[in-house]
Amino acid sequence: DFLIQLSKTAEPLNVGVPDYPKTQYPVRIAVAQDCAFCFYYSDTLRLLENAGAELVTFSPLTDPVLPENIGGVYLGGGYPEIYASRLSQNHTMLTSVKHAIKSGMPAIAECGGFLYLHRTLQDEKGVPHPMAGVIEADAVKTEKLSHFGYVTLTAKQDNLLCQAGESLPAHEFHYWNSTDCGDTFTAQKPLRCTSWQCVHAPKNLWAGFPHLYLPAVPQAAYRFLKAASDYRKELTTCI
Repeated sequence: DFLIQLSKTAEPLNVGVPDYPKTQYPVRIAVAQDCAFCFYYSDTLRLLENAGAELVTFSPLTDPVLPENIGGVYLGGGYPEIYASRLSQNHTMLTSVKHAIKSGMPAIAECGGFLYLHRTLQDEKGVPHPMAGVIEADAVKTEKLSHFGYVTLTAKQDNLLCQAGESLPAHEFHYWNSTDCGDTFTAQKPLRCTSWQCVHAPKNLWAGFPHLYLPAVPQAAYRFLKAASDYRKELTTCI
């Protein structure tokens, strides 16, 4: 009661909507959204839209292939381990995602999305199911939280979202782990000496357990959209 009373004495917050620049080439971004992939920061999606992207949702569970005329893919967090069998049975979607990323399409895959890109994913009973196979590793069940809480990610090399030495704010929360979590970034816990290596980030892919909050570093979102725009331009030119 005291906190509520005290809050009423504070001055109003003047929070405006950021004026994000539009990209020079509007691009369609496929966003995985269903029961298996349901964790996104609304602010991040709003940032991408305000920056010029057309977000097109799709379901890795039920849709046969990725949406048409896209320049990038965003696989967010969620619970793919609960739906591992159904995801594995959707062979055409797994093939579509793997072909797109292997062909150079820019993609972000966070936590659940990262698990989906593995060679196999264990379900809640520990049974492995074939996944997209973009990441040559296996996603395995653990009995406790592997990492939990906020981290600062610092890039060891240039990648899809930032340059070497730049940082991204993120958080982790997952009971599943990977036989290869990647090593393109160093994750540092705040106010502690705890750190670890993480994230797979070849030229067109950012894939790892951390969830990103891109409005904190809008330039990372712009880099992703620019890469997606460039990819779509090149693809259209070739056609």
